[in-house]
Amino acid sequence: MSRGAGVTSNTVPWEILRAAGYSPRLLEQEPGPTPFAERFMEGVFEPRFRTIFDRLCAGAWNDLDLVVIPRTSEQEHKLYLYLREASRQHFSDAIPRIYLYDLLHTRTSESYTYGLQRTRQMVRDFEVSCQALHEAISESNRARNAIRQIEQKRNDGLLEGSAAVELIREFYTTNRSLFADRAPAKLQKLCAPVPAHYPRILIKGALLNSSDLHRLVEKGGACVIAEDHWLGSRAAGTTGINENVDPTTAIFEKYFYDELSPRIQPSRERDAWFQREIASGHIDGVLFYIPFDDDVEGWDYPRHRAWLDEQRLPSTVVRDASDVPTIFMFIDQLSRNRK
Repeated sequence: MSRGAGVTSNTVPWEILRAAGYSPRLLEQEPGPTPFAERFMEGVFEPRFRTIFDRLCAGAWNDLDLVVIPRTSEQEHKLYLYLREASRQHFSDAIPRIYLYDLLHTRTSESYTYGLQRTRQMVRDFEVSCQALHEAISESNRARNAIRQIEQKRNDGLLEGSAAVELIREFYTTNRSLFADRAPAKLQKLCAPVPAHYPRILIKGALLNSSDLHRLVEKGGACVIAEDHWLGSRAAGTTGINENVDPTTAIFEKYFYDELSPRIQPSRERDAWFQREIASGHIDGVLFYIPFDDDVEGWDYPRHRAWLDEQRLPSTVVRDASDVPTIFMFIDQLSRNRK
């Protein structure tokens, strides 16, 4: 029977956990109060991380034997430290084993060497065989190919953005083998052509925990054709994991070079996907989602906005995913530009 493992984002090597006999799943935001977070955490933590901290302290996710947290965002690194201290002082019986995947996303030779060492150490810590890694890589690559089929159908105008992101979320929350098996049949049932005159919008900014913003855009007469985050268009990355080389190295290089995080440096590496999407010419406008509790994406917004102005591509900012007036006015502007 597989053991439960929670992960906090896309930069945890799913394949290593799977090869070690775990069933990894993304830990998500849930509705309801968070009394332990209110007691022990500052207000700067994002709601999803407050939920994770609270539920683990409360023992609410008692199906988990392990939680793996990467060091690829400031909030995740702090969450790791808070959980370690909470376990030491108060909740040792409730909080499962906490493991830090110490991946540095600065694109330097030093970070490469250090990250490869940490990944090899993770393989040793979980006592994973080379054969098990190969099998997990194959399973994960099949699931990534299923995501590319979803994205292709959306790009062809045969799938709404809300349906696409709802399907992609299952890549992180369910068994990837089952996801790869079931996605084609689900795609067949979801054939809903998007009107050709709808403006095509790219969403950029903070992580979206639901498809609510997509549905509001669709209600306003536009379509979300892409998202610059890992719960959307960038879930599969640009490549699969190389199945013909040392599996540990291949896994590390996938997460080092081809996964998104706030700590990718230099900034030109972080911006490359976004700029390629805009340069492709299939985007009519960019919708920046920067909620009031954001303390990451807003720093990059002035640079991105200035670049879009140079490209003469319209953009707007919403602070709330239910901001109907701003969204509908933006869609109206894009619709007039297409005439």
